[in-house]
Amino acid sequence: MRKEWYVLQVYSGMENKVKETLEERMKNLGYEKYFGKIIIPEVDELNYSNRRVQKIYIEKEAQVFVKKGKDVKKGDILAREPEIFAKSSGKIVDIKNFRKIIVETEGKKYSKTFLIPESAGLLAGLKSGKKVRSDTPFSKNLEYKSDVDGEIVSVEKVKRVVIENESKENDIYLLPRETFIHEKFKVGSKIQIGDKLCEPKEYKAKFSGRIDIRETPFHKEIKIIKTKKKNLFPGYVFVEMMYTKETEKLVNNLPYVSTILNIGGKPVKLNKNEVRVVLRLMGEEAYQKRQVREIRTDFEVGEHVKIINGPFEYFTGKIKDYDLEKQEVQVVVTMFGRETTVTLSLGEIEKIID
Repeated sequence: MRKEWYVLQVYSGMENKVKETLEERMKNLGYEKYFGKIIIPEVDELNYSNRRVQKIYIEKEAQVFVKKGKDVKKGDILAREPEIFAKSSGKIVDIKNFRKIIVETEGKKYSKTFLIPESAGLLAGLKSGKKVRSDTPFSKNLEYKSDVDGEIVSVEKVKRVVIENESKENDIYLLPRETFIHEKFKVGSKIQIGDKLCEPKEYKAKFSGRIDIRETPFHKEIKIIKTKKKNLFPGYVFVEMMYTKETEKLVNNLPYVSTILNIGGKPVKLNKNEVRVVLRLMGEEAYQKRQVREIRTDFEVGEHVKIINGPFEYFTGKIKDYDLEKQEVQVVVTMFGRETTVTLSLGEIEKIID
């Protein structure tokens, strides 16, 4: 007897408990050979109730390793700013620790950079996201203040390195403190043109989430918004098993299980397209996304469309809503006898031509 896919209808919110109990009982009874995968399909959605957001403000020439709308995991590399080389020969005449504060003006029209020496005593609470007004102090001695209204988008520890070049002019470098090659360069050190003053600086994700990228005339802003798991089919647990009297009794006697999804008392086996969706959503089955030559934008709410790409490939559904700016569409599909709304890109659907 081959294993087929079935759906357990359970109390909403108890899906994981049912899965754990089933795995425990089939092991105790020696029924592992009758069962295959047990799956609760989940998708990641933006968690707007969580205020924790990571923002990095990088130079335009920085190398970016992530894309807008994609998910990242904690520790993933987001971007890398290049190493900095001496543009002329000379001698280091000064090295001091500074804080570089970038303030983006209201309306996000432009940004301004402020350099505060550590010796001035930086005020506590100056961090990304803080609103400032003209005359807002940055230092304890009140010597350094903002002269614009806006929001702090970056606070970075830097080394201000002054090199007197062969023309007796000062070249000033602002170098990331953590990548400055301090073992090699001190005040008085001789510098040759092309000497590497600091290593590349990498920015990594502090937590898992979804990427948003915004470009300004002089910088790029990468933002990570935390996501949360959402049960795609609340009240359903998907089980791959041989349907026998023993397995039927086992699953029906599990706490919080209402019944096995059935029609007229006959258990419903999932068809291959439904199984494909479940496995693809959980990363259990790989699939190749097709290249879309042209993205249509002439869809209408209520229009029936065919899904041609992604986990829901081969399904049809009805458009519930769409966003041309994000090139996203919400489509209502029917699976396992119930309607489910899924979010797709416009390139994943096509019109149904009669």
